Amino acid sequence: MGYNVAGPSGNADESSGKKQTSETATRRPGDDSWTHVPEAAYFELRDQVNNFESVMDTTPLDSNRSQIERRNNAQRQCEAFLRYFIRFYLRHPAVKNEELLAMQIPPIDKIRTAHTVVDEMVTFEIRRRRENELMIHFQQRGHANKAKPTGYDGAVIIWGFSENEPATLDGYTGHTLASRTPYALKFDTHDSGKRVWMRLCWQNARGILGDYCEAESAVVP
Repeated sequence: MGYNVAGPSGNADESSGKKQTSETATRRPGDDSWTHVPEAAYFELRDQVNNFESVMDTTPLDSNRSQIERRNNAQRQCEAFLRYFIRFYLRHPAVKNEELLAMQIPPIDKIRTAHTVVDEMVTFEIRRRRENELMIHFQQRGHANKAKPTGYDGAVIIWGFSENEPATLDGYTGHTLASRTPYALKFDTHDSGKRVWMRLCWQNARGILGDYCEAESAVVP
């Protein structure tokens, strides 16, 4: 590599590390002691160094203000990534699983955690509140209190207008998330007098929905 991207701090260790990083940026992922460096970080390093070199190569000696600023920006961007790369991957060796076990720390789990299934069901009641507004009182089915399941975002409410209950979920064109009960659902003035059907389900913190409960209906006041 033709350039040593030294930081403004003048820190000897950091400057030496940048020089080493620049000189070894042509390595392939997995070479020598870089086996712990993820491929994405390695290729980002290559891109940053190559971009900096390209800008330096195309910046003339008699640069104008715009060209100097472009060069400085490229240098600052490259320096920032080099500092991160050195501190995160090169200064501290990767901890192996046997070392973690010796410290009574569970090994790194590379198996993806399965999504939590939402088994809880919602029960709800619709009450008239004021013109163009209905109150939705909901709670967990089988529970006396009205608290939502622990760690859940709340209840998803879907609704649709029709005289008869919609045959499928496609018939419910409105939806919202209610984080607490009761929830005031407001409608447009032209919806007054229409029959609205609703169904609810729980949503957990991962955004996963449970099964929708049975439909209930009311006339918009």
